Amino acid sequence: MGTAHRTDLIAYLSGLAVSQGRLAGQPFTVLPWQARFVRGAFRPGAQSAALSVARANGKTALLSGIAAATLDGPLAVPRGETVIVASSFEQARIAFEHVVAFMGAKLADKDRWKVWDTAQQARIECRQTGARVRCIGSDPRRAHGLAPVLVLADEPAQWPGTTGERMLAALQTAAGKQPHSRFVALGTRPADAEHWFSKMLAGGADYAQCHAAGPDDPKFRARTWRKANPSLPHMPDLLDALKREAAHARRDPGLLAGFESLRINLGTADTAVSTLLDAGLWRRIEGEAELAGPLIYGIDLGTSQAQSAVACYAPATGALDALAAFPAEPSLADRGLRDGVGGLYRECARRGELIQCGGAAVNVPDLLAAALERFGRPAMIVADRWREAELRDALDAAGVPRAALEFRGMGYQDGAADVRAFRRACAEGKVTPAPALLLRAAMAEARTVSDPAGNAKLSKGSEGGRRARAKDDAAAAAILAVSAGVRNPPRERRRLRWALAG
Repeated sequence: MGTAHRTDLIAYLSGLAVSQGRLAGQPFTVLPWQARFVRGAFRPGAQSAALSVARANGKTALLSGIAAATLDGPLAVPRGETVIVASSFEQARIAFEHVVAFMGAKLADKDRWKVWDTAQQARIECRQTGARVRCIGSDPRRAHGLAPVLVLADEPAQWPGTTGERMLAALQTAAGKQPHSRFVALGTRPADAEHWFSKMLAGGADYAQCHAAGPDDPKFRARTWRKANPSLPHMPDLLDALKREAAHARRDPGLLAGFESLRINLGTADTAVSTLLDAGLWRRIEGEAELAGPLIYGIDLGTSQAQSAVACYAPATGALDALAAFPAEPSLADRGLRDGVGGLYRECARRGELIQCGGAAVNVPDLLAAALERFGRPAMIVADRWREAELRDALDAAGVPRAALEFRGMGYQDGAADVRAFRRACAEGKVTPAPALLLRAAMAEARTVSDPAGNAKLSKGSEGGRRARAKDDAAAAAILAVSAGVRNPPRERRRLRWALAG
């Protein structure tokens, strides 16, 4: 593509109308940084290009405008296919909706245009030329049969790590079927320097343009924001959003990771990993308290070879204790060596905090019976949804009413609310954990991971850097029990006052 064609592309983009937001209906303004990228990415001989910019700077609109130009603009070629790839099909549909809006009333001409807009397909094709735009998710199986002249890879850093590299290989192979094809990737910087998009930005692409703050730049200064947000002088709403989110990130460290990754494009993870609770705080609140008043059980049931746990919390006194169980095989000694904790499990068993029951999996009725004997009958039971049917059967057998049972999700919706409630209750002195080795060990292993909005949930598996063989089931059970106590505080007993007859 020569200089004249690149100029034509900028002119085509300028002739589009903004499709949403405060400026909807107004002409699309090609900002200086966008024009610079177009000139670099579509210069003669450039077959690959990479653009990194912070969120909400108009990247998706630019990508969609370029895609529209392959349908009826200066990038259109007979039977040329443009593929927009995002982390998921639902995410790719966002760009597709922009393309449809940019094409506007032209698509009403059914003799010229054919549009597929279903739950499985998002595609526009010109009947006369065969030029088409297709949107897909980053599943390598979806790349079968493609032969694009242009690939637009949206937010590669968000593609699933298990399939991202294979999807890249599939797209590059597909694009190789067409002479003079181009591969263009646009998004925020990945946290991993070995990510293929990071390598493109570092010189692996024929043209690369990166707008990002430096690691030593002050995070909450406007001059730092301008480095990662080149649209800032033209978007007052973006400045307002940055000010608001910066203020939140100052107050809440859980929001800082998302701000650094998405708003100033530092190339860091957009989730923050931290311990569930500060070890010093846990030591300070440990003590002896009576399990009196209405009791709440939190139950976390593990998979076949995993640990399961029951935590008991008394909201009236703050007392918290826990009991955990492993299947009978292997032995606690062998399991401790395998999990890298030495004699921890045997010591917990010696102290009466850990039992073995069941064969290949923990026997739920046996665990529940041991908890009832140790703690007493609960007024309420809270559990995650794993092995729900077994838990219901065990409760029926023990004569515990099902009306006292509540199930909670372990994702960001329920899980984050429960973690917040647990942390707050501990910090406010509403929890007095028993000086139990089981609970201490579980708290030492427990990690949380936060999403960009600052919602922290308990990590599972190796999520967020959690140790793969960590046994934090007692911590998960404690979170469920305590958060339920926060949601359902004990009622204060009414004191009867007797009047003396005089």
